[in-house]
Amino acid sequence: MPSIDLQEIIPPQPSTQRNFTTHLSYDSTTNAIAYPCGKSAFVRCLDEKTKELPAVIQFTGHGSSVVTTVKFSPIKGSQYLCSGDESGKVIVWGWAFDKENNSVEVNIKSKFQVLAGPISDISWDFEGRRLCVVGEGRDNFGVFISWDSGNSLGEISGHSQRINACHLKQSRPMRSMTVGDDGSVVFYQGPPFKFASSDRVHHKQGSFVRDVEFSPGTGEFVVTVGSDRKISCFDGKTGEFVKYIEDDQEPIQGGIFALSWLDSQKFATVGADAAIRVWDVTTSKCVQRWTLDKDQLGNQQVGVVATGNKNVISLSLDGTLNFYELGNDKILKSISGHNKGITALAVDPLISGSYDGRVVEWSNSGPSMHQDHFNLVVSLDNSKPQEYSSISWDDTLKVNGVTKHDFASQPKVASVNDDGFTAIITNDDDLLVLNSFTGEILKTVRLKSPGSAVSLSQNHVAVGLEETNVIQVFKLSDLEVNFELKTPLRAKPSYVSISPSEKYIAAGDVMGKILLYDLETRDVKTSRWAFHTSKINAISWRPAANTGEDECEEDLVATGSLDTNIFIYSVKRPMKIIKSLNAHKDGVNNLLWETESDLVSAGADACIKKWKVEFE
Repeated sequence: MPSIDLQEIIPPQPSTQRNFTTHLSYDSTTNAIAYPCGKSAFVRCLDEKTKELPAVIQFTGHGSSVVTTVKFSPIKGSQYLCSGDESGKVIVWGWAFDKENNSVEVNIKSKFQVLAGPISDISWDFEGRRLCVVGEGRDNFGVFISWDSGNSLGEISGHSQRINACHLKQSRPMRSMTVGDDGSVVFYQGPPFKFASSDRVHHKQGSFVRDVEFSPGTGEFVVTVGSDRKISCFDGKTGEFVKYIEDDQEPIQGGIFALSWLDSQKFATVGADAAIRVWDVTTSKCVQRWTLDKDQLGNQQVGVVATGNKNVISLSLDGTLNFYELGNDKILKSISGHNKGITALAVDPLISGSYDGRVVEWSNSGPSMHQDHFNLVVSLDNSKPQEYSSISWDDTLKVNGVTKHDFASQPKVASVNDDGFTAIITNDDDLLVLNSFTGEILKTVRLKSPGSAVSLSQNHVAVGLEETNVIQVFKLSDLEVNFELKTPLRAKPSYVSISPSEKYIAAGDVMGKILLYDLETRDVKTSRWAFHTSKINAISWRPAANTGEDECEEDLVATGSLDTNIFIYSVKRPMKIIKSLNAHKDGVNNLLWETESDLVSAGADACIKKWKVEFE
């Protein structure tokens, strides 16, 4: 049977938000970290080459809600996680890996609506049976529940505003602590967990207390950090204040966002001063510091997790994961990428752009991130070695980040060909043809009505007109020479693609229907490509296999849609399709053939996925 099989996921970076903590979670059994991004929860294995574990797991069970936090169960080998979202819902889920088929099965174990607002943090108890869930709400700001039944195991009180973080002591006697925007540090005893004490003194009035964590093992200490740059240490059994962790030789120059214990004596903190510090709780001394350029806003450190007694991973505001080792003054490595929906894609070599203006070059040596634009990236052209051209809604065309052209009107849609040219439709209804790498305008014409889709080939430019749903075809050498295809689409055109031989045009609309036109007769060849149920975002013609002239006739067309699905249609057999359902959460934005049997897709979930297409 023909099929589209997922071969690789290039995952997004964790979601970040200025002035808020992003909580990371680490599992030593699988050597993986878990984090939220958009409407998905991700598990990312840190072992670069392994066949025993999946490299990436994407959980999409939260539906239309943005995921805010993800935490591993502390039970080794359980492969359970709990994730929370902006609607106040928590889901406990697990996964199983089929090594033979290289596939992951994700199962939801339980689901509960616990708060009336966003969840900010989750903590498991050391037995993997109880959960503390905190965030925003109307009547309460958190709950203690059992993971399987959702039964209440206590009451959270003592806070008047959002709770930012919580932690359950990982040993008996069981204790818990929560911290929030009201500057309060609240201590609980249990189970069932009850209010034991509250501290509003040891963080400055009006400051936000952002993170809390008990020391591992016996839980002798519990440490809190906040926007007031204070590190407060409390007794893990009684909740009484012990001391401030402060070092006169190591002044903290920005609010602290997160902390994580390396062992029972040392913990790491990160903050707005772009520094990662490791502290000794006994001596109150800073034993290691790594610093990024604090003048770069994206270098603020908003999350941290220890991956052993010597290793630390910190999270930058721009989504970069930074890896450090205690005793080594240099960064081990960093992983960067997208954490917003991908809107532009090019292959061979692979390069992508997202709606926040970020461009990422992907290579064997790792991703290279460039903040070239400050708005959505419309198109990318990598047809020239060592250079890439990008066009954005910030009204610029840039080559390797250097502006080559400023548009008089915002470019709406664009299409590139293999010769280094780009066709663009602007908000002023102008059709422009530019040199992708010099920015020189080669041709221009005013459209008779607004255009919503464009395709550029070697000799033609096809434009979808949104008022009449008609496809208008221009001669590239002279845009004044043009004609309209006889049959209009049934809805507004959303994507147009001219075949490599320029024999056909495939045009998709916002309702998910695709018409295939014969460019010579200007008639519809087939109207049976109608399996998508929403806006067509991508159409890509399969390249001909290099086996002789008979193979050069176009047949297969890959399509991606807002309905999350990928279909491959056949010109010769219009009702025959190959499909992959739910390929990308919230829609497939880009889809390109890399070879005659390999597809690359990108979507609103900020993922890039590589597919192997098996034919009969």
